Amino acid sequence: MKTINTIDTAFDYADKGWHVLPVRPKSKEPIGKLARFGHLSATTDRAVIADWFDAVPDMNVGISCEMSGLLVIDIDYRNLTKESWAFAKELYADTLIVETGDGVHLYFIAPKGLSMPAKLDNGIDIKYKGYVVAPPSVHPTGKVYESNGLEPIDYPQHFVKGRI
Repeated sequence: MKTINTIDTAFDYADKGWHVLPVRPKSKEPIGKLARFGHLSATTDRAVIADWFDAVPDMNVGISCEMSGLLVIDIDYRNLTKESWAFAKELYADTLIVETGDGVHLYFIAPKGLSMPAKLDNGIDIKYKGYVVAPPSVHPTGKVYESNGLEPIDYPQHFVKGRI
């Protein structure tokens, strides 16, 4: 099972200014009764986060990207083509990388005045207006989301030059 205390990690995210939201255990879906407005219900308020964990102790944790000033590149291995895999390899950087159940999330500090497509290529999506499930949550496959422990870096604009 989980080796890291999820509530402590949620508090750590909130302390960084990252807005967290309650996600169903072993799922990617927000807990409707606790997050009535989906990712827009995300907060940094420790008391609210503690109440969520009191209600659902084994909940997963999501991070609202835009509210947190983050841009996340979501690479799903199962949807990559030969060409998009070559492009995906160019996107890796010394930034926070999270292994999900079927790919990786690359976290970046979102640039000011962001205007990005939701999809860069087959199997490569941009998460900004929504949310991502964060470590140490449990993916529906049973795999625990794991981080490389780095902090997000500024988003390198050249990553998508010619792609948008």
